[in-house]
Amino acid sequence: MMVKFCSSALIALLMLVIKPAVAEGSWSEASAVVDSATRDMLALMENDALTGEENIEKMMGEIETIIAPVVDFHYISRQVMGKYFRRASDEERDRFADVFKTTLLRTYAKSISGFELREFEVQAPGTESPEPDKQVVSVNMKAANGQTYVLVYYMLRQQGKWTLVNVMVDGINLRITFRNQFADLYERNRSMSATIEAWAEQMQDINLKEQPGGQNETDSSEA
Repeated sequence: MMVKFCSSALIALLMLVIKPAVAEGSWSEASAVVDSATRDMLALMENDALTGEENIEKMMGEIETIIAPVVDFHYISRQVMGKYFRRASDEERDRFADVFKTTLLRTYAKSISGFELREFEVQAPGTESPEPDKQVVSVNMKAANGQTYVLVYYMLRQQGKWTLVNVMVDGINLRITFRNQFADLYERNRSMSATIEAWAEQMQDINLKEQPGGQNETDSSEA
């Protein structure tokens, strides 16, 4: 069973459910996207017809429709593979990108069931980004039980639209956590194809707090 923290971390990605649109490279544009997206996801989470284990496939379909145009799965999967990306064939790279997308969608769908978020607030940035096309948007999310989560979204403007390329939840960097998970699987399996299949099996039950690294670490390529 997935722990509550893991659920919250994975829900974070789902908050970026915007429709692609041309936007100026600025924090105000990126934060407006996050604000609107969060409202849309909260509405989805309130749909009782999509919750419960029996509706996982249906929920996956709804989630994919929403986030596929927004989350850059190929970009993130390349970062997750890290140094092993160069060792993979084009076919293996595409395979992992597909597996990464599918397993995340399934995990997200499972996480949504019973997860209640009540309030959110987008936080003003402390400093201006030196690169207008790379923006960091922080959001405080409050759950029904009173617990507050700090979500930090790393947004990248590509081809005229904002895309999500990383998320941090309460100091835990998802991309670093996933990268450490991939490296650990590769060292144990010693082949790219076996590592990808092992990821497909294990990703659904990943416990972020039990993975090597990820907390209070920095990523030199956040966006």
